Amino acid sequence: MAQTVYERVRNHIGQENEYPVDGWRKIPITLTIWVLNATPDFVTGEWTTDTRGAILRRTMDRALTSRAVVVGHVTLTVPAIAAILLVPFLGLRMFGPFLLVYYVLAGMTVGWQWYSVALPGWKRWLARKGVQEEEVEPLAHHAGLTWPGGAVIGPFAFHTTAAAACGIHLGPCLLSRWFVWILPLAGMSTHAPTGNDYLQHFELASIVPAFVVGYVLSRHFRRVATYAWILPTVVLAYKLVTFTEPYASILAPHSSTRFSYFFVIQRSMPTFTPGFGGVDPVRIAQQMTVVAPFYAGLAYSIGAVAAKHNVLEKLFGRGPSMQPQVSDNAEGENP
Repeated sequence: MAQTVYERVRNHIGQENEYPVDGWRKIPITLTIWVLNATPDFVTGEWTTDTRGAILRRTMDRALTSRAVVVGHVTLTVPAIAAILLVPFLGLRMFGPFLLVYYVLAGMTVGWQWYSVALPGWKRWLARKGVQEEEVEPLAHHAGLTWPGGAVIGPFAFHTTAAAACGIHLGPCLLSRWFVWILPLAGMSTHAPTGNDYLQHFELASIVPAFVVGYVLSRHFRRVATYAWILPTVVLAYKLVTFTEPYASILAPHSSTRFSYFFVIQRSMPTFTPGFGGVDPVRIAQQMTVVAPFYAGLAYSIGAVAAKHNVLEKLFGRGPSMQPQVSDNAEGENP
């Protein structure tokens, strides 16, 4: 095997009796040793005795690094940013501005999920190119491919979005399937489900699906699953503070009316008649987009706490061997 420049210079210094070098002649060799010591091993370790080969090797390493950064941004950063921007845009176009904060979180969730899936593929690609595993993380950090706080922000957005989706979409959907599929089998359903049926079972439709989904998802994604209640609570608190009672003075609001406006659920949908059939459509919209995610966030977090303490396994006598094994280290990877 050809001896590298690094090895030859070290041998040259170590054998001064065989190759006497004295006086000022030691200066360039000492500088060479210092440069080689300061140069990363992936550069010096594969240099040949040919100076042109050494320069070519250094150029190839720099080219691979630049290419890895470009590929990383194209496959990781660009799709994640596109999701963060596109999902809120589509949500505003389809459903309006009532749920904007949840649209943004949904976009962050999609971007984080894409990042979590694409990052291992980028690392495998670098490994096939000969990059050492311990060099990948510093490269990703210096190239700006890591999310600041992504280990917490991504899971938080995921769990909060899941809780809100349970309260806003999944609950009403499951309730309608209950009326369409389950009750006819028992001979108890006599009509197609309507919005009034949803409002009459508002609390049940908001809480039960969120509890089950929170229990299941927190078994596989444990990080910050118990904090899904925070953002819906903040949104509800903001609505309560900024609430202005209809036909009342802003300077003398009544707290009972303030809370009842949100928490006393109207049990019938407005109709397309003068006066909307005596139902306030704005109040209905606030209860469906503010109160329902609040109930769902609380139920989701309670389900996550129950999963953390294996409540259902203890109640139904399942052994610990039946529990899914998910390590905190696996979830602690940079999302």
